[in-house]
Amino acid sequence: MRFYDSLDAIPDSPASRRVVAIGVFDGVHRGHQRIILETLAQIEGTGGIGAAVTFEPHPEAVLRPYAAPRLLTTLTRKAELLEALGLEELVAVRFDREFSQLSPLSFCRLVLSDRLGACLVLVGENFRFGHQGCGSVADLRGYGKDHGFSVAAVPLAEESGEIISSTRIRMLIKRGRVAEAARLLGRPHRLAGVVVEGAQRGRELGAPTANLAVERGLAIPRLGVYVTRTVFGDGTKWPSVTSVGTNPTFEVDRRVRIETLLLGFAGTLYGSNISVDFLEKIRDQLTFPDAGSLTERIYRDAEIARGYFDGRADLL
Repeated sequence: MRFYDSLDAIPDSPASRRVVAIGVFDGVHRGHQRIILETLAQIEGTGGIGAAVTFEPHPEAVLRPYAAPRLLTTLTRKAELLEALGLEELVAVRFDREFSQLSPLSFCRLVLSDRLGACLVLVGENFRFGHQGCGSVADLRGYGKDHGFSVAAVPLAEESGEIISSTRIRMLIKRGRVAEAARLLGRPHRLAGVVVEGAQRGRELGAPTANLAVERGLAIPRLGVYVTRTVFGDGTKWPSVTSVGTNPTFEVDRRVRIETLLLGFAGTLYGSNISVDFLEKIRDQLTFPDAGSLTERIYRDAEIARGYFDGRADLL
């Protein structure tokens, strides 16, 4: 997939007209996937280019930084997911105060006409754009009619009678309801990062864990213990159980730590980049009276996780 980190990076003369999907696409959830798949369907057999336009950073981080949402995906992960769907191009528009002031007309001219040469634009049916979100799908259609592109508003996807949205998924993750979040995403929620050295207390307890350092600002599940799947850089998947917590039995700093116990794994992971997929919640965070009680519970959690994977070879 060709990736452009700004509008200026886009070649002046595209080889072919573009069919363009627009959205923040945080999480690339099932609703987003519906838009992308429709984009790809529109170019099938035409030789056109399927492209997505997203915004970096998340617009709310600029407009309302005090209320900026926790992200479901980094830009890198978003690009991976969009490429896996079959898109040829991704444009990450730099969203800043100046860009936020653009009128709907200026947005269409700058992004869709001058830089992308769009022939068809696809958006969710609730799409808003331009300064203070004053532009609607009807405005987009009106501009497109005068400037050579058509517009398709894709119906929003629903699950259990509610709209699938990034906001809804963030709330589920915040509450620890990771299995429900996975259904809306179309895959498990994933945290990725580098394995760093911790206090090595897990090793002392006979259950060595990989301590994961992730990017700031990502959606972290509610404090507790989860059945997870750890994915190595080469794509190998490993059953695991992960604690998201502050280690209240031993620590007082209340710093949230993500510690993963890979079931049956023997080896050193320090410095490795791994990903952790959250599959099912086992329990909330607990405080134990002593190390022995904690060790006993860790072994029990591991057995629950092993039971989860029994007969589910498709997960690994």
